[in-house]
Amino acid sequence: MSEKLKKPYQTVTAVYVVLIFTFYLLFFDKNGLSAISKAKLVCYYTLTFSYIASVLFLLIYHGLAGKLRWQDVRTDLKNTPVAAWLILAYLLFTLVSALLSDYSTVWLGRPEAVFRREGALTISLYCISFLLISRFYRPTRWHLYMFAAGASAFCVICIFQLLNINIFGLYPLGDALSCADFSDRFIGTIGNIDFTASYLCIAIPIFWCCTLRLSGRQRFLLCIPLLLCLFILWKINVAAGFVGILVGTLLSLPVVLPCKKKTRIMVMIAVAAMFAVGLFVIYYVDFGQKELHQLRVILHGKIKDSYGTGRVYIWRRTLQAVPAHFWFGTGPDTMSYALFARRNGLIFDAAHNEYLTVLYHQGIFALLSYLGALIYTSVQWVRQSGENTVAAISGAAVLCYCLQAFFSISQLITSPFFWCVFAILVNALCDKKRQNARR
Repeated sequence: MSEKLKKPYQTVTAVYVVLIFTFYLLFFDKNGLSAISKAKLVCYYTLTFSYIASVLFLLIYHGLAGKLRWQDVRTDLKNTPVAAWLILAYLLFTLVSALLSDYSTVWLGRPEAVFRREGALTISLYCISFLLISRFYRPTRWHLYMFAAGASAFCVICIFQLLNINIFGLYPLGDALSCADFSDRFIGTIGNIDFTASYLCIAIPIFWCCTLRLSGRQRFLLCIPLLLCLFILWKINVAAGFVGILVGTLLSLPVVLPCKKKTRIMVMIAVAAMFAVGLFVIYYVDFGQKELHQLRVILHGKIKDSYGTGRVYIWRRTLQAVPAHFWFGTGPDTMSYALFARRNGLIFDAAHNEYLTVLYHQGIFALLSYLGALIYTSVQWVRQSGENTVAAISGAAVLCYCLQAFFSISQLITSPFFWCVFAILVNALCDKKRQNARR
């Protein structure tokens, strides 16, 4: 496909990505946070189906007009990145899992508001949009500024809430409640503070990486949304978010720094030494802080089900249940039907670990395809980041998200942000290869 022919595809892709990071991020309906999950579902489905339909229309139009030749299609397929093939395999294994499932809700997910709404259809939209973005996206500065504007607006809404101002009527307030009373559980237009931490693990690394890698004084304006996002992360106090940002930043720094290879290696050694010293100190010193105390006990070989706010329990029970449906899982978004998912009046609809959730729901083949795409892309990110600014920035965001995902839940409210950034990373890595090939 010629560069001229790609332009309309690139335009609709740019519009879609910008809308996800602005309109979708801030979207809610008249019911406010009480119905945020359903509102986000309607918004995401509308945006994504419209995007896919636009690309299909362009393909049909160009095909009928004779502008799209079979030879061009074969060339594009031949140049498809490895990560895209692996995500396609992940999608196919997910569909097989859904077809083999015993549950009727496997396609749309459980309809109740408290569940994740990540049935096979939602996951299919993640993957299809990923494939299209990784093929057609072209980054520009104004995309970044729109992303920064969306993140800033989101943080300002959160700050209004913390100041006890019920902006836009997001919260259903009673006589004894104020909107600030919700901030230890729900905040902003995302809702759940754990989900908010997932989004911030994408936004924060993008902003700090941009200040390092971009040129021009205007890049320092991105310090404004960066500080706002850090402030909100501090206020919501989600451990998974801190792990994602702190560990992800340390691991990303040697890759993202604009310096020579020898300097990168020295920084890598320094980071490795910091981790080793940190674990050594935690092993011998009890700081009293909850998460650090639990890590210390784990390092001593003792693990309790209550650790990680009950995460260890659900991880252990999930692993015990996996062998019964090892190959293709029980079907997307079906864990809540399992007996082990009910404990102390709570219903777990995910393993509170995105990778275990994929293993339980979609099986080992889907998990290996998904992890394969992430690992392969990570290796390419490390290799290319020195000369590839877009890859360096987006790769740091993917890493931070994937680290917090070890303690978190994949769900429709924030997963679209990850799939967009992951696609942008794959696109940037592939685009660099195409540029080198043309030389």
